Amino acid sequence: MSLVRAERRRLHKRRVTQVMLVVGLLILGLIATGTWFSNQKVSDATRASAAAQAQHDFEQNEKDWNDRFKQMCEEDVKAGRAPEGACQGPRPEDFRAEYYMPSTFDFKSSFREMIMVWAMILAFVALVIGASSIGAEWSSGSMMNLLTWQPRRVRVLGTKLGVLVASLIGWAIVVGALWTAAMWVTAVYRGTTAGMTSGTWQSFGLTGLRGLGVVAAGAIFGFVLASLGRRTAVAMGVLIALIVVTQFGLTILLFMAKVRYPELFFVGNYLQAWMDGSVTLYDQNSCVYDTGICQPATLVLTWQKAGSIFGAGLVALVGLAMWQIRTRDVA
Repeated sequence: MSLVRAERRRLHKRRVTQVMLVVGLLILGLIATGTWFSNQKVSDATRASAAAQAQHDFEQNEKDWNDRFKQMCEEDVKAGRAPEGACQGPRPEDFRAEYYMPSTFDFKSSFREMIMVWAMILAFVALVIGASSIGAEWSSGSMMNLLTWQPRRVRVLGTKLGVLVASLIGWAIVVGALWTAAMWVTAVYRGTTAGMTSGTWQSFGLTGLRGLGVVAAGAIFGFVLASLGRRTAVAMGVLIALIVVTQFGLTILLFMAKVRYPELFFVGNYLQAWMDGSVTLYDQNSCVYDTGICQPATLVLTWQKAGSIFGAGLVALVGLAMWQIRTRDVA
């Protein structure tokens, strides 16, 4: 039996793999169900009702203003307790019909966020599966037994990683297709699909491809950390440490030190830039607020830069894992 076929079968048969895939599907299913029931189709009758409600509220507020508050406001202005021009009263533009419309699922404007949801959930699933797949082999001793008949260590570890990433990308594509269908059905019956063009679908497709990259990165990250530490818990511990130490402790230190663009050190911003195409960071320290209104300096973090940083980091981790298994005693 080939090593690739054996690894693929082992990965699919593992209980952790099956449980995590089911957990991921359940979470996505709950989100899809919640999206369905929290939105509704907007009809002409709904729009008319919203317009009538907006007009009613405007007239009621205008009446209250004229009867109760206008005179009080004018007296405050005369007494110097309120600035000139403060007594304007309610305006029709403050009571627009769209403010009274029920929530409706607009596929064109909302699906990009749903792609992010799909990618993040499956990336976490991939991380756990990746860490468990190699961590369990090291802790149980099966890795040492495998190397007795496949002594080429780098080839063995590389095959395991390749099978893991390929399998998870395949599962993510299938789940992504189901997720897209669920969101499309929701938009058809509980929202709108207006404005969808070939260019929009192409943009969603590119975002989905970047989402697959996030899933693959999660699998690689979990696999490599567990391989380096030879325990599944090592990968999860490093993940928790990154979240707690860097995303909370580092936040306080950077803001206290008044570092320019402190958000540049947060992984979440790189993920957002990778998925959304770009993210704008602001240097609040560039403003001196006692001189008046200030427009802070900005820095645009692009998906290309985020991808290159993530890619370089993953390549370095994989290289370190390959070097370790080649030089370190496996016993």
